[in-house]
Amino acid sequence: MRLKKTIFLFLSFGCIALSLSAQTYMESFKMGLDKYKNGYFVDAILDFDKTIGQKKDFADAYFYKALSYNAIGNYGEALKFFNTAIQFNNKETEFYTNRGITYTNLNKNREALADCDTAIRLSNKNERAYFTRGYLKYLAKDNAGAVDDYTHAIALKKNYNDAYYNRGMAYGILGNYEDAIGDFNRVIENAPKDYRAYISRGMAQSHLKKYKEALQDYDSAIAIKPSYVESYYNKAFTEFEMKDFVSAEADYTTVITKQKDYADAYYNRGLTRYEMKKFEDAESDYTIFLLKHSGDSKAYFNRALCKEQGGKTAGALEDFTKAIEINPSYVSAYTKRADVKYTAKDLPGACADWKKAAELGSKFAEAKLKQYCK
Repeated sequence: MRLKKTIFLFLSFGCIALSLSAQTYMESFKMGLDKYKNGYFVDAILDFDKTIGQKKDFADAYFYKALSYNAIGNYGEALKFFNTAIQFNNKETEFYTNRGITYTNLNKNREALADCDTAIRLSNKNERAYFTRGYLKYLAKDNAGAVDDYTHAIALKKNYNDAYYNRGMAYGILGNYEDAIGDFNRVIENAPKDYRAYISRGMAQSHLKKYKEALQDYDSAIAIKPSYVESYYNKAFTEFEMKDFVSAEADYTTVITKQKDYADAYYNRGLTRYEMKKFEDAESDYTIFLLKHSGDSKAYFNRALCKEQGGKTAGALEDFTKAIEINPSYVSAYTKRADVKYTAKDLPGACADWKKAAELGSKFAEAKLKQYCK
């Protein structure tokens, strides 16, 4: 039985103001820009509309109008005005970078990637374009490519915390945990209250079996943000790996107390309680998990093990059967159901299950067939 893992990725996009020559500023544009910078995005849009009304080809007004729509979450309108800005000025790297970010918000990653490529061709000094392209490569599971782009972004902006963080995540997926820890260290040096970096560094430490260090990181994250359940979840995961089941159970319970619908916490607490021989409690956890994930064959299998240990033969057989219905190639479910049937003196049923498991490649089942089913 294996614990369910979660992987987390936090991404921050900011907007960089363009440098505009003084002679192009109109009064309404300057007013709009000031409102945009102070967070009055709807009012800024009205001022940019006035600017555009007086100068139809003013690309920067369309650009900042698009940024304002982006800021209020209206990505469709933002895209429309980025398109217009690029129509009037197709040589500005920031236009493509920000349109690329908008495309990511609209889940149009292919178009976003094309815009990042264009932005980088226009200027190889655009760290945000590298950063955004790195994220898109991560989404495409090109983590080596993501590392390369984040490295370019960091070379251009030395204390680029989001790039360090995301590169650390990519390193972790590639199994390069030492480099991941190095990047998370840098994030923590620059921002000691960044709880996400402690969590992610803890996960990397855990992969390296540096459990003590991992637990210290999770405790640091909890101290910074006690309400964030993933700190407790990952701490419990590490405690389970250390076979400290009492602590793991307590931390999974904290997760569930804070977030009652956290299904994976019930699943993992069920595993923990099974190891503690709390079979009825474990069974209850799997039952709750299955309310949300009724198609999970492993949860039925695990609940069947709990029922078997609790002497609930009929219930165990029912759950093993359900696991097999969901996954007809579930070898362990056949062999365990055969064992339960054999114990219940149903030799023909046990032989049928051992035969099926042997056909699926189980040497154990093949030996049982030879021993009991001649």
